Amino acid sequence: MLLAVVLIGLLASPYVLSAVIVAVRRHYERIAERRQPAVAAQAPIEKVAADLRRLRAQLEARENRPGSTGKGMRMGAVRTAYVEVLGVACHQLDVSPPRSDSHWHTPLAEIYRVEAQLRERGLDVRPVSLAESRAA
Repeated sequence: MLLAVVLIGLLASPYVLSAVIVAVRRHYERIAERRQPAVAAQAPIEKVAADLRRLRAQLEARENRPGSTGKGMRMGAVRTAYVEVLGVACHQLDVSPPRSDSHWHTPLAEIYRVEAQLRERGLDVRPVSLAESRAA
């Protein structure tokens, strides 16, 4: 009888563990969502726009640089920071923020969609020199 209980416990443990992991992840995401609006309310839109332009210029410079050690990791870090600031701008201008896939990676199509919607609201995230050359 005890052996049957132990076997059932061993068979059920992966399911219980995965349910705990999902619950912890959802709880973490809810905490992160609650913290974000407070930060977004403090930063003026001019500073957010300047941060977006700076990060986008860094992202473009890293993408166009020839391969170097750790390029992928650095690109990921800059892109993550850029997406976070995009989320702040979206919150301030009532645009739906970029959606991430299951691995917390934001597809480029989502980034481009958000940039276009922000541009429609008057916030061009491209660096000033690039925005001026395309407008001419």
